[in-house]
Amino acid sequence: MIDARLSDDRTIAGRADLLIIPAFTTAGGGAEPASSWPYDDDRIARLLARDKAFTGEAGQVSALLISDHLPPVLAIGLGRLDRLDADALRRGAMAAAQTSTARGAVVFALDLATDMAVRAVTEGFLLGRYDYAKGEDTAFTVLARALDERAFAIGRIAATRANWVRRLVETPPNALPPRAFADILVAEAKKLGITAEIWDDAALSAHGFGALQAVGSGSRNAPLAVRLEHGSGTKRLGLAGKGMTFDSGGINLKRKLTEIAWMKADMAAAAAVAGAIFAAVELGANPDILAILPIAENMPSGSAVRPGDVVTHPDGRRTEITDTDCEGRLILADAIALLAKSDVEAIIDVGTLTDGGGVGTALWGCWTNDAGLAKTMTDAGGRAGEPGWHLPLRAEYERLLASKVADIANYSLDAGDSGQLAATYLHSFAGEKPWLHIDIGGCAYLELASPPWPPGATAKPLRALLQLLLDRST
Repeated sequence: MIDARLSDDRTIAGRADLLIIPAFTTAGGGAEPASSWPYDDDRIARLLARDKAFTGEAGQVSALLISDHLPPVLAIGLGRLDRLDADALRRGAMAAAQTSTARGAVVFALDLATDMAVRAVTEGFLLGRYDYAKGEDTAFTVLARALDERAFAIGRIAATRANWVRRLVETPPNALPPRAFADILVAEAKKLGITAEIWDDAALSAHGFGALQAVGSGSRNAPLAVRLEHGSGTKRLGLAGKGMTFDSGGINLKRKLTEIAWMKADMAAAAAVAGAIFAAVELGANPDILAILPIAENMPSGSAVRPGDVVTHPDGRRTEITDTDCEGRLILADAIALLAKSDVEAIIDVGTLTDGGGVGTALWGCWTNDAGLAKTMTDAGGRAGEPGWHLPLRAEYERLLASKVADIANYSLDAGDSGQLAATYLHSFAGEKPWLHIDIGGCAYLELASPPWPPGATAKPLRALLQLLLDRST
């Protein structure tokens, strides 16, 4: 657990085990500290000048600078001052945190009096200090001239909840089967006063979740759904998140060993959706939400769903399953269909379905039937440091999912699969409700490092969803 604090007492700097100083690139190609603060002279500048290799470029970290008159100092590069933004601060703080492990009391001297700076530095350092195996114990203080307690709280809680999600996603699948995952979510919800319940097989049947039941039928661990409800219900947002605690591909077994090895991460979306709701409540935002989180294991066995089987969803529509490894959209279709019949203003679903629309590991892709909803979501993501990209939803792709025995197929045997086709499929269950699908298949879990992110879970798009919930609560 990280003890994170905000202070304007600059004497704390002298007692630090490590003092982190932001620095910028100068016009001449050198580096200079953001200011002399927390001191009143040029001692930081003189110390920084000793590291000739440090130029202050964004993401660069200096050598550890030692002086008889200062605590150990670590400078982080933020690039050019006129191009400074929250992302540069956040990434710099992440890099500094990763470099400053095994230090006791860490102080980040921040002479940038904006809420953006306080939030970004707090968030970045806590995200950077995450370590599944070793934990994140340290004492961290943001030392700032201007105390913005709200910005600090948002950064602290957003990062703490993101690390909570990362830890869940990294948990071995034998330690987190569907029931254990559902129990954790419900226990967290109840601690925060959020209405929560687990739907077992009887409840799934009563609500018409035929696809979820089919997807989970091959595992000895029964499928479940978690329902979360909070707020007044006057402007309710419907949320859904894919919660596959392990995805073998089912009968259409995954062929790529490097992919199946980390399919414990296929529940990342459900964890991120729940984490965003929990963080919003912890921040006192009173989010008005109804969330449905379908949870299952996709395993091959004699009882597993087969290619060619037909399942029925809560709205009575039927899907022909042409690929059992396209199971995420099946269970999300159940949730979306139920939300479409509920009293919600709009629906946002999140899943690790495909490569996220081909936008790489830094972005999530989204598709929608409402351009305004997409703009609201991508704007929130941009401000939260989790940017997304709005991709077009094209009606002509619908023919690729035609079925002779059901209303729709979950996979195109002719065209293969893509984020576009997954979104086309899910769109058909939203009815007339404004709806947005977020695909985090490319960014929720990194097989390789993408600095400043190490390999592993990222908790995306928790911070983007949290920003959206905060915006809706103002």
